[in-house]
Amino acid sequence: MDTLWQYQFRIILLGDSTVGKSSLLKRFTDGIYSDVADPTVGVDFYARSLDIESGVKIKLQLWDTAGQERFR
Repeated sequence: MDTLWQYQFRIILLGDSTVGKSSLLKRFTDGIYSDVADPTVGVDFYARSLDIESGVKIKLQLWDTAGQERFR
């Protein structure tokens, strides 16, 4: 059985609260934009598959954080 993609990448979007991380990801994955968005609680996940070259497919796993995390 062939896989649907050759490469898979995980991208975690970080930033302050209410700066538009969720809106950016919804626009990129679903092609929709809304001025009003529910706040993210914890982490939301999105996915998108892309053809980057002839016959080369990638899958992007996109993680949307709440913007309140602390990283060291």
